Amino acid sequence: MQIDGAVVERRLDELYKIGAEPAGGAYRPLYSTAWAEGVDCVERWMNSVGLETRRDAVGNLWGRLDGTGRGKAIVTGSHIDTVRHGGRLDGALGIVAGLTAIETLHKERGKPKSPLELVAICEEEGSRFPTNFWGSRAIVGSIGQTEADTIIDPDGVTIAQAMHELGLDPAKISSAARDDIDTFVELHIEQGAVLETARQPLAVVSAIAGGAHLEIVVAGRADHAGTTPMVLRRDALAGAAVMIQAIESIARALGAPAIATVGRIRVEPDQINVIPGRAIFTVDLRHADMGGRRALEERIRSLCATIASERSLVVTIRTLHERPPVPMDPDVRALLARAASDCGVMATELVSGAGHDAQILASRCKVGMLFVPSVGGRSHSPEERSNPKDLELGTKVLARALELLAY
Repeated sequence: MQIDGAVVERRLDELYKIGAEPAGGAYRPLYSTAWAEGVDCVERWMNSVGLETRRDAVGNLWGRLDGTGRGKAIVTGSHIDTVRHGGRLDGALGIVAGLTAIETLHKERGKPKSPLELVAICEEEGSRFPTNFWGSRAIVGSIGQTEADTIIDPDGVTIAQAMHELGLDPAKISSAARDDIDTFVELHIEQGAVLETARQPLAVVSAIAGGAHLEIVVAGRADHAGTTPMVLRRDALAGAAVMIQAIESIARALGAPAIATVGRIRVEPDQINVIPGRAIFTVDLRHADMGGRRALEERIRSLCATIASERSLVVTIRTLHERPPVPMDPDVRALLARAASDCGVMATELVSGAGHDAQILASRCKVGMLFVPSVGGRSHSPEERSNPKDLELGTKVLARALELLAY
């Protein structure tokens, strides 16, 4: 199959202009005007290549090429929403590459045996409402009955209100659930620099890392900064600093794919001449193996407790959020590796540290993912880009995988 890389680039450019921000990047938050314009754009593309389109209850857009048999659907695609100041490829690549792959297969191979579908998932990023995977959660039927009425954006608008404004009915959310999908395959940028550093053009994702968000509160005693000798201090911030350094050391010592990040910290009373009496910081933990993630968390909890004891501090740790790691289907991984080989490239395997819709859809169907390199590892920013040759190769491998699955 011959993939027209220029078509891929042109479609990516067209979608990137929708929601363009003056400061750079694009912003297409769920149920916004830019989001609706983006969905309309993709629907026009779907219609132009002969796909039958429909929108489900939450606004996921589906384009279908009927099969000659009665098997379950083979689906590809990604999310159409973006973060603020988002890049050109995150989510958009999976939609554009999926469309181009299906278009090419339809022209060169005709009708598939199994139905072949492209989905533009309505939301994955959580950039407007404090929720993630709204679209894929609807597909697997895991949205609660009251969620649309209780999840609110910064302007006080509920998801239900935003849906009504676009003619969507929150009462029908459950109708978006699907049980007729056999396999979901997504092409995505890596969003990191592993492939570029290793000079690898493609990866088959082996698993999506599980994660936990911890809040660590370190309590000491606030005292006068000038009159309290160093040996008598119970400095919460100094203790937190030692803990933060230890957390980084633990993750480094365990090695990939263990990751630990302290992304937020605040201090009380937050005055230049007062010894901090309280420090609160967060930790983002990720690992591809549940046992490995638990070991990482246990070592962090233990070492923080030891540091607190040595410094006469009190530490309290609570879990804010956690999700298990999700392995990709082994048969789909093998098929993706074969598709890459058929296209002349030996794909490496890589764990995804970022979350993706595939981890949600895995509860209902077989899932697999392909990664192409990100230049400089940049993502979620206007500097997000990939070599056009890598995008063309990724689209070609995706097309071959869909051919193996559906024809």
